Amino acid sequence: MADKIQEQVNDLLRSVKVRRPPVPVKEIAKAQGITIASVPATDDISGALIRHKARAIIAVNTSQHSNRQRFTIAHELGHFFLHEGLDEHVDQNFRIAWRSLESSSAVNWLEIEANRFAAELLMPGAFLRKDLDQLRQMDNHAVALLASRYRVSAEAMKFRLINLGVLPPYE
Repeated sequence: MADKIQEQVNDLLRSVKVRRPPVPVKEIAKAQGITIASVPATDDISGALIRHKARAIIAVNTSQHSNRQRFTIAHELGHFFLHEGLDEHVDQNFRIAWRSLESSSAVNWLEIEANRFAAELLMPGAFLRKDLDQLRQMDNHAVALLASRYRVSAEAMKFRLINLGVLPPYE
């Protein structure tokens, strides 16, 4: 049974007519009226979602790898779709959700949801199941091939495959 995040991502992908990887996250953000701003920053900051009235901006750290930037955009889209009414940081009517080392530690439920949204958006289960049917075996080479096809890190792909029950959990 599909959960709320999976259903929301599936609806989003249908609405923007994305049927195969890699998912064009920048184009999806732009289709939602979100501006993408490239901002070089230190490694402890990956990006931010900034809302003001009817406008939204996703800031992305251009100092990080392009796969990391894609995950950051997908993560911030998760905040955009899932956490519209929640304030994480307020500064003069601006809502800012910074993507940082804390958000990666998976202790904040809002960050966990945004990470799940990002994983589902970048590596949709339905897309992966089709690709997995074409693989002869699941090994590190297969994970690397899938990661390259989906334009995500091998680590992100491993976590996704574990969460889908394709790979056993880390011991």
